[in-house]
Amino acid sequence: MAACIVRDQQGRVLLAQRRADQMSPGTWEIPGGKVEPGEAAADAAIRELHEETGLVARNLRPVSRYAHRFERRSIELTLFEAAEWSGTPHGRENQRLDWVRPDQPHVAPILGSNFKALKLLTLPPRVMQVDPPAVDVSAWARDAALRARSSGAGAVFLACRRLPPAQQAALAGRLQAELSRQGIALWVDAAPDTAARAGAVLSTRCAQGPRQRGSGMIYAAIDPCGDEARHADVILLRDRPLPEGVPAFPPIYVFAGSPMHSRMDPRGLHGVICRNRDD
Repeated sequence: MAACIVRDQQGRVLLAQRRADQMSPGTWEIPGGKVEPGEAAADAAIRELHEETGLVARNLRPVSRYAHRFERRSIELTLFEAAEWSGTPHGRENQRLDWVRPDQPHVAPILGSNFKALKLLTLPPRVMQVDPPAVDVSAWARDAALRARSSGAGAVFLACRRLPPAQQAALAGRLQAELSRQGIALWVDAAPDTAARAGAVLSTRCAQGPRQRGSGMIYAAIDPCGDEARHADVILLRDRPLPEGVPAFPPIYVFAGSPMHSRMDPRGLHGVICRNRDD
């Protein structure tokens, strides 16, 4: 499967409602469809967009490639974004179309395989890393949220991998309560179930169960190698360069002040994970 993202001048994304004769009728999705035999995924995304909406997309850039498991079948979705497009969108298959904000879509329900796609479109360029507090969790969480807002961070990365799961969940939940008041996302260096319970959008552990794999959680790999890099939604680099042969799809973040920070070309980065507002 391949899909093509188009945005208007306000940054909104075009979604289409699935017809009554399709699987998951009435749900909303990024226009796309099956890749035909011998067809490149990017060509399929352009073709499907035109067939569904009448728009002509050009200069596609890869966004992500990930698997999603529905109740009765699994798919692999290759997602692109059009740097340029032309035409006036209209439902060529008599389906409804609407422009939505990816962070707050006003249409529902969203097709299950598109939850992660919309979340990926809201990844911020700046993320602030915080460590677990020694004392006073409430004050720590409030301070972290305020520092994130003042530094312009769009997400906070809680580095809590070495803590017991129960403590991870407690800290993440308290931090999320403060961040949500500021409109800032939570990333957690923990397992997907811990991240999901806290309301985080990103976990650093690959999901195992079918329910988790279809949850829409974003999975990040830190200094990955081999298959781990190829299956990650986001790559976080601290000590090691990107492995050979990794597709150009995963957004890449680098930890400020790390060995990789000075080695990476900023043009190849989606963002930076910093500790201080001056990083």
